[in-house]
Amino acid sequence: MLQLTMDLKTSAQVLGVAPEAFMELVERERIQGIIKLKGDWRISIFTLAQMLNTTPDTLLELIEDQALGRLIEKVNGDEWFEGQEGQQVYASYLAEAQE
Repeated sequence: MLQLTMDLKTSAQVLGVAPEAFMELVERERIQGIIKLKGDWRISIFTLAQMLNTTPDTLLELIEDQALGRLIEKVNGDEWFEGQEGQQVYASYLAEAQE
């Protein structure tokens, strides 16, 4: 299911501020769309989008793009195999797993 809230740290990163500074802003300006669940602050994506003067769809696309970029960076140095060579390497991994 699609999450419609984000944690405080991630929300602050999206805004480009420290979590403490973001929380001070929330308290000072009494910003709506922020809830505390089991000790964890959650911020509505609608509230974040409004703060950034954008739409929730655009905000989610940006966050997804950033997450995809981090995943790509993680595997940047991995070896790549194509075609027949890739099938052989995969078959060897399967054989190892079955031993």
